[in-house]
Amino acid sequence: MRAVSTFSITFFTRKSRSNPKELSIYVRITVKGKRAEISLKRCVNSTQWDSTKNKGRGNTEKIRVLNAYLDQVYTKLLQCHKALLEEDKIISSDAIKTRYLGEDDNSKTLRELIAYHNSNMVRVLKAGTMKNYYTTEKYLHRFLDKKRKVKDVYLKQVNYRFITDFEHYLRDYKDSKKQLSMGNNG
Repeated sequence: MRAVSTFSITFFTRKSRSNPKELSIYVRITVKGKRAEISLKRCVNSTQWDSTKNKGRGNTEKIRVLNAYLDQVYTKLLQCHKALLEEDKIISSDAIKTRYLGEDDNSKTLRELIAYHNSNMVRVLKAGTMKNYYTTEKYLHRFLDKKRKVKDVYLKQVNYRFITDFEHYLRDYKDSKKQLSMGNNG
């Protein structure tokens, strides 16, 4: 009986453009004959690569670290494949690649979500209600800049601590006149 779907992960190398004695390491994901490749941004000396095992050859610390990294990449790609299966999503080499790189729908940011909400709800909600959403967005941007020292966060990073920190920021926020600007109802 033939398999309905094929899935494989292979590490391979290409000659480095900057140094002819080094090889750049890539991973190739193949699903149903369709390929997707990812550069791992790692290089290895051409004498230290075993092309039959697709791993580094030798017992130096650098090679052991490289092989451990390749094992991590392999495991992470298998996890991405498993997660797509569990979510009943279409399994393709590009879908696994985007999940691995964090570019799929599961890696949206808080600013993207707020912008999406405000652009869609502007036609549904009244102007007074939208004003409150815009104000919340303004305070959230200030919170991220001043307290978290970042421009944006992924939705995966929004947890209980993030929410309570934001609440405390809002309760302690003082306007230009050094007065607390928000009460309990706010």
